[in-house]
Amino acid sequence: MSTKNAEAEMQEQTDRATEISLTISDSKDKKVEPGNVIAAIISRHLGSFQKNDLKVLMTDYTDDSVFITQTETYKGLAEIELFFKGLMQHFPVEGSSFSLDKFVIDKDLAYIIWHAKTPSLVIPLGTDTFVIKNNKIAQQTFAGDLRFL
Repeated sequence: MSTKNAEAEMQEQTDRATEISLTISDSKDKKVEPGNVIAAIISRHLGSFQKNDLKVLMTDYTDDSVFITQTETYKGLAEIELFFKGLMQHFPVEGSSFSLDKFVIDKDLAYIIWHAKTPSLVIPLGTDTFVIKNNKIAQQTFAGDLRFL
């Protein structure tokens, strides 16, 4: 696929992603410029997660992506997809809320702090760090206080 086609496909996916209603509780921490490619990638990522759209969510990663959590390290598409399949079971579209508390971008690095509540899970504090390379999530960390109901 040519670079032009890949860019067009990424833009289409971004355009199709749900407008996410994220609550920014501290606006001074919102350092996101309109039109920022990194912001668009993270917004599409969060939106596809909230929609339980695993297919779109996985387009943010490559076979070389690494995703580190407090319990495991996932490498490549297959392992990362397994993680999200399991987590999405606890985030049904109906009955789940997700609020973004902080969103900071510096060059190819994005950092978010958030909290969520679902029918089976409360997360009073969650955080992710993303390193974006070539418009894909090359590296990601996630940590959270997951309280299963």
